[in-house]
Amino acid sequence: MIPEGMRDVLPAEVAEVHAIEEVLRRRFACFGYGEVRTPTVEFAEMLQRAGDDTLGAGLRLFDEQGRELMLRTDMTVPVARLAATRFRDKPLPLRFCYVADSFRPLAVRRGQHGEFSQAGAELLGLGTEATDAEIVTLLCDVLAASGLPEFRVSLGTTAFHTALVASLQLTPADAEATLEALAERDYPLLETIVANAGLGDDARRALEKSLEQAGGRESLTQARRLATTSGMEAALDHLQAVRDLVSESGFGDRLIFDLGLHQDLRYYGGLVFEAYAPGVGLPIASGGRYDGLMARFDWQIPAVGCAIGLDRLHEALVEAGVSLAEELPLAFAGGLEEPERAAELRRAGIAVAALPAGKQSLSPPSLERGEGQYHLELADGRDVRGSWHQVLRALGVS
Repeated sequence: MIPEGMRDVLPAEVAEVHAIEEVLRRRFACFGYGEVRTPTVEFAEMLQRAGDDTLGAGLRLFDEQGRELMLRTDMTVPVARLAATRFRDKPLPLRFCYVADSFRPLAVRRGQHGEFSQAGAELLGLGTEATDAEIVTLLCDVLAASGLPEFRVSLGTTAFHTALVASLQLTPADAEATLEALAERDYPLLETIVANAGLGDDARRALEKSLEQAGGRESLTQARRLATTSGMEAALDHLQAVRDLVSESGFGDRLIFDLGLHQDLRYYGGLVFEAYAPGVGLPIASGGRYDGLMARFDWQIPAVGCAIGLDRLHEALVEAGVSLAEELPLAFAGGLEEPERAAELRRAGIAVAALPAGKQSLSPPSLERGEGQYHLELADGRDVRGSWHQVLRALGVS
């Protein structure tokens, strides 16, 4: 009845997700990020500028001039396009946030939704440890503000592996293949590439060990023993500086290192990170630095951002027993026949679902008009029978 990978979302879940969105919007605003909205449909060529197969494999259609359009597969690329075309003459840095849906048909093959909602933030124009730390801090802040009791953010850097591979002096083709094998943690392929390049076991062990460095500060210490160039040292110094700055904001206990971390999207380079929560098998958020993406829009400025999967965050909150949705509306049996009473409650800020007289609500809170009095049943167990004024007092309406 609906396309594969798409789904209907029912009222209870919609209410929960809307509540999460509002929390995230408030926290984004507290960090100075302004919300933007981009078209659901973009020119296919624009989304393909990222040079990523995932982002270029979207749902296509054509306009009346025959131009190829695509449902957006990502939000970072449209925000980059917006910044480059609308804010080029504005002072840097730029801070944007969004709450929006994207569409990726290929995600269905991986057991994921073809349409998914994200809330994200992008910081453009600064390329320092402090700006990387701000994005990671922002992510931790909004996850904590959502009420999620347990989560961890893994910090990694593609710059370390890039410098490590560069030190091996491979051909450009072998270097690219090695970086792809590292991203996929494909040990057999790594071994084949190293053997064909005649590098020997030491190089293979260094590559494999670089993927295994994950955990606390000690993992960074272990990684430094693998560092043989200034580029590798600089990547680790940057990662340590980011962690220290995030710790100063109070979220150091949420962070771990993972040098084997890589993002699926190719526009990321340098700092990368993912957030995880108990009970959810996939990351609930991810992000990193994507300086090269802005250059694809002829603007050489650095950029970093993060995206939170709203469906996954909702799943994590449900798993943790956390609900942000407002209470159910008061079911008023007889409210359709007494619109003035229902209106009085609504003016007082009480949500009312009016029912015909005699129609019973399945669960509290509920209000029913009986013979000469009202019966009010509240979710906290209180049961009130009496006049309209008694009902109002019980509901806290003065």
